[in-house]
Amino acid sequence: MHMLLNNKTCTYYDTIMNQLDPKGPPQAQLVYGDAPSVPAKIAILDASFNPMTLAHESLIFTAKTTYHLNEILLVLSSTNVDKGLMGATLGQRLTMLIHYAQKQPNTTVAICSHAKFTDKVKALMPCYRPQTQFFFIVGYDTLVRLFDPKYYLDMSYELRLLFETCHFIAANRGTNDAQTLKAFLHKEEVIPFADKIHAISLPDSVANISSTQVRERIRQHKTTESFVPKAILEAIDDLQLYQDPTQPTKGTEIA
Repeated sequence: MHMLLNNKTCTYYDTIMNQLDPKGPPQAQLVYGDAPSVPAKIAILDASFNPMTLAHESLIFTAKTTYHLNEILLVLSSTNVDKGLMGATLGQRLTMLIHYAQKQPNTTVAICSHAKFTDKVKALMPCYRPQTQFFFIVGYDTLVRLFDPKYYLDMSYELRLLFETCHFIAANRGTNDAQTLKAFLHKEEVIPFADKIHAISLPDSVANISSTQVRERIRQHKTTESFVPKAILEAIDDLQLYQDPTQPTKGTEIA
């Protein structure tokens, strides 16, 4: 049964998101779909999804195909390390994601209370069978932040725990190409984990699409068919998102 795309649905999901406590223990909940009944390789895309774009979709399917992953998990966190909140509400974003997932095979949607990868893994592991492998799909800029000491009390120890159960798949973004990633993997603090860090390349046609572009195009009454998946466009139209001329399309939130 497919959900209704309306304000009542968004308000319901806003309530669920608001129940997550970023100051408590890390918590995650599968809000659409079920975890596999056996251990699997899970392609995880955790983003602000404001809104989801064709770049996000290309990340997912390129990673899934290249590394033979079984399932797709889209994660929306109630907080983010370096991002404020603007554009669509969290409830509206979750509504869009679920509408998208309903039209895709082997796709699950989860919400999470915490922003750091170490906390996300603690929250997600109880939702899955033992020996499940997580493959986080990230942009190069996010991979660099993963090794920034400011996010840790003991970076070496916390990263060792993280990489025991996780892989990271990094994608090109902007001028960060395969050679940039190769150089990064040779940094002293990265070398111990290099075998768990993989690369993918996105087609030029989608690599530089951003959520900010989509929001700006909607504000300017321009078409977005070549920027977002069809299901996301349906949700944006039905919910009449990003049309408020008084709301900025850019801010502290990274697209």
